[in-house]
Amino acid sequence: MQLDGLTAVITGAATGIGRASARLFCAEGAKVVIADINEKDGEATAEEIRATGGSAIFARTDLTRLEELKAAVGMAVSRFGRLDILFHNAGVAGPGRLSLTTEDAYDQIMAIHMKAGFFGAKFAAAEMAKTGGGSILFTGSGLGLRPSGQSPAYSASKAGLLMLTRSLAVGLAADGIRVNAICPGPIDTTPLWKGVLERNPEIESKAYAEMNRQVRPIKRMGNPEEMARAALFLVSPGSSYITGVALPVDGGGSMS
Repeated sequence: MQLDGLTAVITGAATGIGRASARLFCAEGAKVVIADINEKDGEATAEEIRATGGSAIFARTDLTRLEELKAAVGMAVSRFGRLDILFHNAGVAGPGRLSLTTEDAYDQIMAIHMKAGFFGAKFAAAEMAKTGGGSILFTGSGLGLRPSGQSPAYSASKAGLLMLTRSLAVGLAADGIRVNAICPGPIDTTPLWKGVLERNPEIESKAYAEMNRQVRPIKRMGNPEEMARAALFLVSPGSSYITGVALPVDGGGSMS
């Protein structure tokens, strides 16, 4: 019960990495607010967690609207009395290549990744400071650690999140708030991976997936549960002396 008595808000927790993290955090004793625009899967995730004895509620949250993100943080405090963890995990694949990137697509990816991350941290940190601290975690990407010619807007937004991680780690340490990031490689069962394949229809999906497996020393893609376990470590008391870290969880892909 590594998170016993703690409250977390997880964005993008209706599916994929966020869903796996919500399930694991609750199994470890946390109370979780599932903040997602996907009502059907968000409600289903919360119901599944409650059916197994966990404590979770769904908050429909459009991350391009800051008032809704602030409301999700407020819901955690009003329902559970405090906020200890913000895991800003929500993400979109984005438009792909430079030639395909419109202003609207650029604005969307920056709003969901960077703007929501920045202001989510602002809203969460104000509540965490009241109870002596907490943990903020971002989902970065291996493509925030190294450039992607296939998706420059995605790489730029994730690289920005990693600098935000380091900046907030320095700025919030005095309030007892640690700030870290996980940097997943491709996770082939998530909606985001599906979006990567769909934005480039000329790419043969099986060949592209195989290429992603072969460039990694471990020779496979990851799964949401593996990302959730890394997230659990970084938000738990077991990592109490770790802040400002961008942890690759990518089968060694960032080295290859």
